[in-house]
Amino acid sequence: MARPRNYDEGAVITAAMNVFWRKGYVATSMSDLYQATGLKPGNLYVTFQDKEHMFRKAFEAYAAQFRASLPQNARGLEAIRSWLDTQVRLATEDPERKGCLIVNTVAERSAHSAETQALAQARLNEIMDFFREALRDAVKMREIAVDTDIDRHVAALTGAVIAIMTMGRGAAAAETIQAIGHVAFHSLKPETKPVG
Repeated sequence: MARPRNYDEGAVITAAMNVFWRKGYVATSMSDLYQATGLKPGNLYVTFQDKEHMFRKAFEAYAAQFRASLPQNARGLEAIRSWLDTQVRLATEDPERKGCLIVNTVAERSAHSAETQALAQARLNEIMDFFREALRDAVKMREIAVDTDIDRHVAALTGAVIAIMTMGRGAAAAETIQAIGHVAFHSLKPETKPVG
């Protein structure tokens, strides 16, 4: 009969997530994970198999936090503005300047298995889907023109979020990061035309 676990798996995953987020996948050693989680090698390997599997668990925990940051009660341009503001705040107020684990993972793409790469791409797709839905709502709400090139703006807004979090990890000045968010949002304005 298997022995019961005497540790909180959720707490272990959160601890591992913070190490991967801060140091990156490649730079995180097994010793780092043992120290952060308090697990002995036997426990870690029985529960998580290896570093890559542990990373995927940590990555999905981060993805849940990411989803929770999406605006719940806003649509259209307000949803876009709100989430860009959130990303700017997260990038500038984090004292460790860890950036975004999704973006960090994409940057280390070659170090990961195809399965982990697919997880990271799926989270990027979620970001794009959020912007696409918000822009379509903005058209319906007559906030932007019906002929707005939605796909182009989805790409630009997603790129802005990646830039915000990358600059955050690079410890750029708050004013620089805020400017990225401001310009990304206001790039929608010049194409606004009367509708109907």
